[in-house]
Amino acid sequence: MTIAVIGDIHGSFSNLNRLIPKIKQVKALFVVGDITGTISYPLILKSILETKTISREKYTDLVYGKYREKFVKFQIKSASKFLKLMLKLDYPVFFTHGNSETEDVREFFNSQSKDNDNLYYLDNTVVKHDEWIITGYGYCSPATYRKALQTPGEKEDTEIIKDLHALEAKLLNSNLDTNLTKFALFHEPPFNTKADYLPFLKTHGGSKNILAHINRVKYDYVFAGHIHESQGYETREGSLIMNPGALVNAQWATLKLKEKTVQCNKLKSLFNLKNFIYNTRNRFK
Repeated sequence: MTIAVIGDIHGSFSNLNRLIPKIKQVKALFVVGDITGTISYPLILKSILETKTISREKYTDLVYGKYREKFVKFQIKSASKFLKLMLKLDYPVFFTHGNSETEDVREFFNSQSKDNDNLYYLDNTVVKHDEWIITGYGYCSPATYRKALQTPGEKEDTEIIKDLHALEAKLLNSNLDTNLTKFALFHEPPFNTKADYLPFLKTHGGSKNILAHINRVKYDYVFAGHIHESQGYETREGSLIMNPGALVNAQWATLKLKEKTVQCNKLKSLFNLKNFIYNTRNRFK
């Protein structure tokens, strides 16, 4: 039995469309957040004209601030494209949001997935599917490698701790069979693993709170993204922890459940401006 895991699509639906034919035979698809587009070329131009500079951080401040209304429309359109593609699949899709998604997008995901049997949007929630129990949490700690709390999916550590304890309570209150296979979907990876290494800073960028949480819960599988540069996996205390890589950079992964073997993949590279912009984030602020 094989499942596919993707993340950090960032509106790169050309890569998603190229991937879908390659995963026709999977049992399920897991998506670890940052699904919608964050690069709006008209808003980039507005940002450059207004600030008189090319700056990622100033663009980000503007799209989540002064340009928010236009940016939300852009993200909702992107979210709609994603869901339309997912509804064509004949296997379940489990997904959470990322730090880039606005509250409006999170509400849209929730409302649109409620009445669709193959869509499971996980926002600090727990669902049961066949012999699986799946939890999902899409929020992230304040960034350390750029301006903290700049994106709408970041929370202070105290809030994240509270959320994760609430998630644990939901698991306990579900009275679920202990023989069920437990999956966790996060956007931010657990700290100090092969899923959270930032090579350009030579440090780990994951969450100590998520690490503590998975150590308490003992999931069978933990999937996370956020750190685009850290496609990889490891087994720790019986849990397989995986970052499938960023689909915006053509990366994805598959997992054979019975064998617990992971294959990290990359689509054939095509020049893509969005891909190029994301690949420059370690060199250009």
